[in-house]
Amino acid sequence: MMKKEKKKTTRGLQKKVFILCIMLVITAICGFALMGMIQLYTLRKMASETGELQARTVQEQSEKSMMRMAEESMKNMAAQAADNTDWEMWELKKEAVTLAAQAEDVFQHPEYYAEREVNPPSLENAGQLSLQLMMADYADPTEEEMAMVRKLANLAPMMASMIESNEFDTQDLIISLPNGVSLFMDITSERKFSDDGVLLPYDPKERPWWQEAVEKQDVVLTHAVHSTLLNVSEIEFGVPIYVDGELQAVVESSVQLDTFQTFVSEVTIGDGIFSIVVSDDGKLVYSPFEEGELKMDHMLSTDIVDSDNDELDALLQEALKGDVGFSEVTVNGKEYCVAYGPMVTVGWSQLLFMEKDILNKPTENLLIQLQESAGTAIQQYEKGFRQSSLLTIIVMVLLVVNAVLVALMFSGRLTNPINRMTESVRQIGGDNFDFVMDDVYRTGDEIELLAETFGELSERTKKYIQEIMEITAEKERIGAELSVAAKIQQDMLPQSFPIYPDRLEFEVFASMDPAKEVGGDFYDIFLIDEDHLALVMADVSGKGVPASLFMVISKTLIQTCALNGGSPSEIMTDVNLRLCEGNTSAMFVTVWLAIVTLSTGEVTEANAGHENPLLLRKKEKEEESAYEIQEHPHSLVLGGLKRTKFQEDSFVLRPGDAIFIYTDGLPEAVNAQNEQFQMERVVESVNRYKDLRPAEILAGIRKDVDAFVGDAEQFDDLTMMSFIYHGPQEDT
Repeated sequence: MMKKEKKKTTRGLQKKVFILCIMLVITAICGFALMGMIQLYTLRKMASETGELQARTVQEQSEKSMMRMAEESMKNMAAQAADNTDWEMWELKKEAVTLAAQAEDVFQHPEYYAEREVNPPSLENAGQLSLQLMMADYADPTEEEMAMVRKLANLAPMMASMIESNEFDTQDLIISLPNGVSLFMDITSERKFSDDGVLLPYDPKERPWWQEAVEKQDVVLTHAVHSTLLNVSEIEFGVPIYVDGELQAVVESSVQLDTFQTFVSEVTIGDGIFSIVVSDDGKLVYSPFEEGELKMDHMLSTDIVDSDNDELDALLQEALKGDVGFSEVTVNGKEYCVAYGPMVTVGWSQLLFMEKDILNKPTENLLIQLQESAGTAIQQYEKGFRQSSLLTIIVMVLLVVNAVLVALMFSGRLTNPINRMTESVRQIGGDNFDFVMDDVYRTGDEIELLAETFGELSERTKKYIQEIMEITAEKERIGAELSVAAKIQQDMLPQSFPIYPDRLEFEVFASMDPAKEVGGDFYDIFLIDEDHLALVMADVSGKGVPASLFMVISKTLIQTCALNGGSPSEIMTDVNLRLCEGNTSAMFVTVWLAIVTLSTGEVTEANAGHENPLLLRKKEKEEESAYEIQEHPHSLVLGGLKRTKFQEDSFVLRPGDAIFIYTDGLPEAVNAQNEQFQMERVVESVNRYKDLRPAEILAGIRKDVDAFVGDAEQFDDLTMMSFIYHGPQEDT
């Protein structure tokens, strides 16, 4: 009886345990199933919200990144475009100023020039460069005046060379005298005749370039004006020539408006991107539009600075300040990103416009892809939700016994790779960017995809770091090479002062500060023999590495020819012939060369287009000595024309007399307000330190220049030399 009760109790407890286990398993499975369904629903909702948040974040970050990239890229493009356009205007201005300087020399020293024949325009010269004599209706020149015109005709080869070297972008070069006589250099002889073949008169005093140049007594740039003689619109430079305060002539150089607009239009690189040019007084110089707020008036009378568009007006006000900048503006109902850069030579500004939709297009495409990807993911989640629901019911029927074991195995299989991955990612940092793809991650699902993504990210990160290191090393190498080049260039110039410590007849000091790592200015000081000292000051056209290479050649040739013997003019002639050979880059150098006879103080000098030296004559005690500009004949620059004749002159230094010579980087040093140091300040500064030794004189002048320039960037090389003559050396 007792055995039967025990067996019944065991079976009942076993049944209860069995039922309890079944109930616990079923409850657990149902709970897991419900939690799974809730989690799937929550995951679907989170995926949708995350996709929207991701899309907004991607849009914001993409727009910011694109705007930053566009700003840097467009600012560089605008600055480059402005520099390219400004270079053409600088070439035009340089031609007018150079021609005016040479013409001024003819007026100052007519005795040095022979008379050459000059004729009126001829139909036979149509399409050919020729020098033509034109007159106003009132012109009645005397024989003496015509003699001066025939001497000015010596400049014809120079005028033709300027136009040809500029690939005929220069329309014409004109020298006009107040008596109504003008010398033209162009290829349009046939346009100077009426339809019936009568030569047309030409009155320069009616032209804006004459009127403005005479009024301002300085170099002027006119806006586009219509030439009734040539029947074209053109932009013109005017340069007045004064001798002893009296107007002798005005030089004109011009470029056709169509040619100038071609320079600017070349920056247009695609639909939605274009460029405009605005003059310093707010006139629209170039625009590709014929309608709307940027409508182009071909007589350049459109004033857009005070337009009704406040955004455009504010943008132009900033652009005309002379800086490189970036902004956004709405024009003609469209939003644009705008970058602008200054045209330093003429004071204008060039603006580059890009439609903002072009920047937003990549972001829009990316958002579309994200939306498509998110939609696909949501569909996959919904499909998985339905399948999981059915699978849950099946699992509840089939896996009552082993549900717990399967759950434990599945949870372990699910969490172990994630924990391992978390630990591996946590160890990434410092110099360790390795993420190893172990077998534990090869689960065939999103975990494996996530691990592969981490691996690819690790490799890309290492590659980016390597590329950054290589780029940094390359920049350091280039910087080091430029430093070595600058050191080599400096070492070529006399550096150790006093150069000849045992020579008491003179004291000299010189310095050269390049605008870039390497420069084009140079000086030289060397004894030709025991009684003759050579002083050289030169300025190569351009800056940077090309100028430094041309400087090395020029300096070597000058020293070599000088040591071979000869006068300054003979040395200049020999060096000029050598520099002109194979000079396809059309580089040139201005040179002042003086040979000092130390026993007598006699100085023989020649000036090839360089600045005038300053001379101090030692006065008696009751008179105050001062540096004054020493004006002597100038010749054409070295490397310009092979057959150039070089003039020289001489004077005698007395003990105590001094010479100061420099390059144009001194008077043309510019401050933040775009004001030049100018010769008046140069003379004033030199005289402020006239009683000091040469090295102290140069240090004082440099201090004055630095105080004037302030924080403005050095635009040109600055080179100076101070020489004091003490007289013949006494035997000891």
